[in-house]
Amino acid sequence: MRIFNYDGGVMRSISKFTDCISLSLLFLVSCIPVFTIGTAITAMYHTAYKVLRHDRGYVFRDYVETFRDNFKQTTPVWLVALALAVLLGVDGYVMNFYAREGNIPAALGVVFLVGLIVWFVWVSYLFPYMARFENTRKQSMKNAVLFPVIHFPMTVLMMALAAGTGFLMYLFPFLVLMLPAVYSWIQSYILEWVFRKYMTEEERKLEDEKNRKDLEL
Repeated sequence: MRIFNYDGGVMRSISKFTDCISLSLLFLVSCIPVFTIGTAITAMYHTAYKVLRHDRGYVFRDYVETFRDNFKQTTPVWLVALALAVLLGVDGYVMNFYAREGNIPAALGVVFLVGLIVWFVWVSYLFPYMARFENTRKQSMKNAVLFPVIHFPMTVLMMALAAGTGFLMYLFPFLVLMLPAVYSWIQSYILEWVFRKYMTEEERKLEDEKNRKDLEL
């Protein structure tokens, strides 16, 4: 039957399913050393956009190549982001401790929550941006601060996606083996809408030509 051909609906769905699991596992393993998490996010986004969304290349090969090529550029940036996360965590712990003691209002915990959300939004733009554009580390971090404000509706949509993904993994922990890649895949539709606005006309045409050829294959 045609549906069981390699290009048929069933086989393509199975292929996407296995690609999502493979990419998620690569990402999770790459995150184990902690200091590599930023590079892992970069590699996962690039691979999800290229392989899962546009059927170009192969999961393992593209992930490994992207991880290797971006390691030196993204690692220092991630260490900065990690230091900020640790600082937020310490502040949150201290505020929670004094709130229990009654020395400060418990409502101040909202400050920590807002800070955590801002940090997550920043990171959510930062490493996908570094996966798609060549720029200095300083400029990449600056742009990742501006994007959430300039494109606030897209930011809200992405945060809703992140919250939904996190909730599903909380309910069904085994989905951690697949949802990181699925999240990055869906996230690419949001972020590429933003990123496209900062591409030159030549870059847009080149990207459209690549995607058009993919649809014809």
